[in-house]
Amino acid sequence: MSEAADTIVAASSPPGRSIRAMVRISGNLTATILSALTDMRLVDARQMTQCRLRLAHNQTTGKQNLSLPAWCVFFAGPKSYTAQDMAEIQCPGHPALLERLIHVCMGCGARLAEPGEFTFRAFMAGKLDLTEAEGIAATITAASDSQLQAATLLREGALGRFTTELVDLLAQQLALVEAGVDFVDQEDVVPIGPAELDDNLAKIEFRLNDLLLHSRSWGALDALPRIVLVGLPGTGKSTLFNALLNRRRAVTSPMAGTTRDVLAEPLTLTAANNRQVEVMLIDIAGLDTPEGTLDRQAQAAARAAIRGSDLILAVEDQREIKPPFDLGGQAAGTTSIRIRSKADLGSISDSYDVVVSTHHGAGLDDLRRAILRGIGDLGVSISAQTMALQPRHQSALRQATERLKATRQMLATQRNARNIDAIELVADTLRDGLDHLSALGGKMTADDIIGRVFATFCIGK
Repeated sequence: MSEAADTIVAASSPPGRSIRAMVRISGNLTATILSALTDMRLVDARQMTQCRLRLAHNQTTGKQNLSLPAWCVFFAGPKSYTAQDMAEIQCPGHPALLERLIHVCMGCGARLAEPGEFTFRAFMAGKLDLTEAEGIAATITAASDSQLQAATLLREGALGRFTTELVDLLAQQLALVEAGVDFVDQEDVVPIGPAELDDNLAKIEFRLNDLLLHSRSWGALDALPRIVLVGLPGTGKSTLFNALLNRRRAVTSPMAGTTRDVLAEPLTLTAANNRQVEVMLIDIAGLDTPEGTLDRQAQAAARAAIRGSDLILAVEDQREIKPPFDLGGQAAGTTSIRIRSKADLGSISDSYDVVVSTHHGAGLDDLRRAILRGIGDLGVSISAQTMALQPRHQSALRQATERLKATRQMLATQRNARNIDAIELVADTLRDGLDHLSALGGKMTADDIIGRVFATFCIGK
């Protein structure tokens, strides 16, 4: 990151047109810039204040003076997100207007912020640790409820609090060991014995193993089970798709062949004991014989989705799915649930797994239960207590656990001894484990790790 003394500015809202957008400013020149741009009183009231933006005439571009209503809030440092003077300006979300506002701020002495620089300044000021910063980035990019829940745990410091507590405990043990190295000739210093140290390290190792055992990989959140609705055109797949989601996501029509593209949306199901399970529900074009280029592309996309499915919902009305649209060759080994749709329109045989009527809402709960049975252990549970660990977290925790295990192996043969043998080696191994554990929160960690974390941020965050 560039100099922290610089005043930075960036749009903090998504790109594109919107009713309202936000520009953030942080640094020593924040108050000066606000005074030049607005008529607001600079008090740290931490409340949005209605004001008018004054964007002066630009002789280079020929743009005239512009005055428009806006909302601003000023945060005086160090009681702000970045621990510096900071402001947020909300104005109409027109891209050209935002660009002009940012350029005016830059003309007053600010520079454009680098990706993640606002959160980086908060991290450097001790406002949050590295795992909380990762939680902010994960919240921005979350695409499902399970990802958002996991990101919230990170952002609120769940992993940071856990590791901080264990870092303190492990640092205490290391201090007691090093006391035996540095003050071995002092009669009033009694170093920790092998048995006591082994017992204390066993408790820390147990907690680390317990976290690794009861957490999930972050990659699992990106790999929700793929549930694909398959059927002939006009069987009501898209209507059933909307009914399961409980909202209108797909365009539906009495005319067959409405769906052309692959639509995917997260679907939350309630399992036993009110456990929330998330899956990816996918709607595709009806299986048909393609007659043109567009049809061929739609059919190719549909069959690719079928091949990548974890569970197939075979939707039929009065017509069965028969060759050449048999699913066997498209998803060999994939479990399928045979569904009779439009149950309110005709007689039904007993050869179906589930019978539904989206018109009356009948059979939808039965279908949800059938989906849960069909995916088995593949479902991603949404839990307020279960943490999701990114690869960096898992690596650090495993490395720390290995160092504790190695230290305990050295202590295993000397538990009955009064003093620790090879105490310098024990201290070095413990110190290595402490470094790995401390790196989770960004303490005692290499600059390149911090750099990699903040490189994932977007500008304005």
